[in-house]
Amino acid sequence: MRILHLARPVAGGVLRYLQNVLPYLEREGIECTVACPSTMHEALSPLRTLRWEISDRPQLLNDLRCALQVGRWQDEYDLLHAHGLRTAGVLAIVPPRRWVFTLHNLPPEHLSEPVRWLLRRASRSALQVLAVSQAVQEGWVRHFPDSAPRCLVIPGGVDVERTGAHSMDRRTARQQWGLPEHVPVALCVARLMEDKGVDVLLQALRYAPEWFALIVGEGPQREELQQMASGLGVGERVRFAGYLPTLDSAWAACDVAVVPSRREGLGLFALEAMAAEKPVIASDTGGLAETVRHGETGWLVPPGDSGALAEALEKALTLRDRWQAMGRQGREYVAGHFTWQQSAQRLLECYRRLLRM
Repeated sequence: MRILHLARPVAGGVLRYLQNVLPYLEREGIECTVACPSTMHEALSPLRTLRWEISDRPQLLNDLRCALQVGRWQDEYDLLHAHGLRTAGVLAIVPPRRWVFTLHNLPPEHLSEPVRWLLRRASRSALQVLAVSQAVQEGWVRHFPDSAPRCLVIPGGVDVERTGAHSMDRRTARQQWGLPEHVPVALCVARLMEDKGVDVLLQALRYAPEWFALIVGEGPQREELQQMASGLGVGERVRFAGYLPTLDSAWAACDVAVVPSRREGLGLFALEAMAAEKPVIASDTGGLAETVRHGETGWLVPPGDSGALAEALEKALTLRDRWQAMGRQGREYVAGHFTWQQSAQRLLECYRRLLRM
């Protein structure tokens, strides 16, 4: 079986999905190739790649060129698999004969008419519409209810054995980030942009004075968030670590994970935190409501509500004797429901079923 995966320029959840699911498929005898911008090829090594220069934003002539390029490739593959709304929209210009697409994020609440037209073509021509969470699928079906019978949820996952495994001790990790040894520390790993709600965490710290925060990630809001932390008077309790290739020192330094997103398709960081045996405080939105078990593996709070987040941090502090047990429950839950191997197996079953049709 030969599958061509197609992706726009990505560096987050979609990239990790491709990096982790496709090697499992290859071990099952599936030949996977990824068509994507050349800037992604190194990150996807040693997978086979094709140069496909889809842009991050609509560009009419380039989009048409990309759609026609896919049409020339399709005879070489049993099935085409597009990742993300942008990619699905480009393929819908000239729909392939046999294709599926995966929705990795919540669809926008409002779609422009040209985008709606393209995505309706995608929904009608694709053999299957895959979603990484029930929330993502429901968001799609609200726009395109006729596609509901062809929708299927296949969540992403994490490498449970590798996540959270580190040799660094707590004291050394905290010294690295200038964190006092005995204070509670919340870890937030996110792209620094509005949807991720890092500003909500900073505001919550005003009302949770015992807590420090370690924020990992880069993005367009970094300078603004640093200024906000200073303006709110919490700057001395916040560490902006930037991008980290591994989270070893971050896991060793933190006590709980915070995912304050305003919107989230699945929330891979929440899954990684549970795999690392950390309790999770997350927004009750999108896929996060499906992954974090309130009161068992962490706590859910209304998105965008800094007061509720502060209350959850204070509540967690009073229950610190339960952190270890909650962490173990989280790891067990993720191992049973959200591993990359499980994602790949469900995808393989989907491919085989579609190719028998």
